Amino acid sequence: MIAWQALLAAALMGVVVCYAHYEIPSFTSGAAKRRTAHVVLIVVGLAFGAMGAYTLDLPLPRWLVLALGFGIVHLPAAAILVLKRLRGAGMS
Repeated sequence: MIAWQALLAAALMGVVVCYAHYEIPSFTSGAAKRRTAHVVLIVVGLAFGAMGAYTLDLPLPRWLVLALGFGIVHLPAAAILVLKRLRGAGMS
């Protein structure tokens, strides 16, 4: 049985991932920089999630651990983008 807290956390991480990828174009100038930001977040997120899924001995399905790890990697980027939005920062 999957704990409802883990499912809720994974759903919240899904929102974080979507927000980060939605906001990247708003604050990143140049298509190459935007593409690089998206690709780096996706690759590092998948690597982090896969490492957690296959090395940690948790009572959760591997797909859920992968989803949580993927979201955790996006959390700092999303936080930075929220702060930039609140400050009214322009493109960088």
